[in-house]
Amino acid sequence: MPRTLTARLAVLSLTLTLAGGALAADAASLAGQQPEALLRTAPAFAKAYRQLARTAELPAWTRRLAAGTPAEAVRIGNRDYLLTSACSQRGCLDERLYLLFDPGTRTLHGFFFLPPQPDQPGDARMAFSQWLGKPGKEIADFLMARAMQDVQAALPANH
Repeated sequence: MPRTLTARLAVLSLTLTLAGGALAADAASLAGQQPEALLRTAPAFAKAYRQLARTAELPAWTRRLAAGTPAEAVRIGNRDYLLTSACSQRGCLDERLYLLFDPGTRTLHGFFFLPPQPDQPGDARMAFSQWLGKPGKEIADFLMARAMQDVQAALPANH
């Protein structure tokens, strides 16, 4: 192989390696931001969110993601993601939107969650929750587990 081609391949390999590191660092660098801030300061997240939101029937409050939890970097399998959630103005035990962003592929998966009402045995609201995008089993399991964990954490101690 000619030296110039070898040198070009080495530079390309280094560039891709560095870019991959920068993409993984993206999740960590965005951690701590509120969902509404991500729509303003993270163009790739905002674009992915707009595309995802167009495919679903969501309540009006989801357009701004005004009330929510700070984003956090999470690892699922061998990939780094950014997880955030937003809640309706009535609170997180009413309606909650979970968003999982992959900065490497710039894709977003979501879970619009309607938690069961703890004071109403047999409440079937959760059946009307909806997946956004096409999350695989591992991502869907992660989002569902997080949603149920958050519900349990939000309930008063006597439930």
